[in-house]
Amino acid sequence: KPCHWQNGSRECGEMKSSIGNILGRTALLRVLVSSNLKRQNKNTALGYLWWLLDPILMTAVYYVLVAVLFKRGDGIQPYLLFVLCGLLSWKAFSDSLSQSILSIRSQAAIIKSIGFPKAVLPLGLVLSNTVYFMAALLVAAALGAWYGPTYGTWPNLWYLVLPVVIGVQILFTIGVVLVMATLGVFFQDTANISGHLVRMWFFLSPGLYSVDIVPERFQTLFRLNPFCGWMTAYRDIIMYARMPAWQDLLYPLAAGIVSLVCGYAIFRRYEGRLVQKL
Repeated sequence: KPCHWQNGSRECGEMKSSIGNILGRTALLRVLVSSNLKRQNKNTALGYLWWLLDPILMTAVYYVLVAVLFKRGDGIQPYLLFVLCGLLSWKAFSDSLSQSILSIRSQAAIIKSIGFPKAVLPLGLVLSNTVYFMAALLVAAALGAWYGPTYGTWPNLWYLVLPVVIGVQILFTIGVVLVMATLGVFFQDTANISGHLVRMWFFLSPGLYSVDIVPERFQTLFRLNPFCGWMTAYRDIIMYARMPAWQDLLYPLAAGIVSLVCGYAIFRRYEGRLVQKL
């Protein structure tokens, strides 16, 4: 429904981001996801092959930096698979976060002319990056099979738990993304500030090192970071062929629920002012 002015304020029918309106726009979400996937591979010679090459090249860079140049791998074998498992989950989150900041501002013309739940824009980005993430997990599974004869990292039945871990991470990501999309409209410096904060967050997460090297007195505080649980869970399943520890699932689940509820509440609280700020 088109937007119109009424009593000095802009009204867009019943197109607020209520759960019902969002669920009723699944077709729009599918179009957004498809469009995002096509746009990111447009005009590239390798096309969708980048879905597989990107995580490999990213992991290779960190592997050379940490294991080859600085000779640090904490004795973890195979360290390449260890790094890959950590980076994949982080990349899915950080890409969604960075892209979401301008997701609403960049669509100002459409938002001002058509009434629809604005939350579908950042949600579409999260789902798009989830598709990338799941494709990249195939690389991790293939690498696990490659190392299988030496380290016993064969794909196993615990892979059936992966959708649960991924789902919990998506809940957390959606909550954070909704907040960042809102801030991106009101504060243009959000992208610059968040870039530095996200980089710091990564190095405070066990993406390149084991949780075990963190001093005992800091373990409780360190595990408040939900990526501590997620990265450990992915490694337990892919590297060690075992069920993740319950604390590596329950706390991230709680963090995901809190993030989703708070992020959604904040977005709904300020959604009516977004159009005025564009």
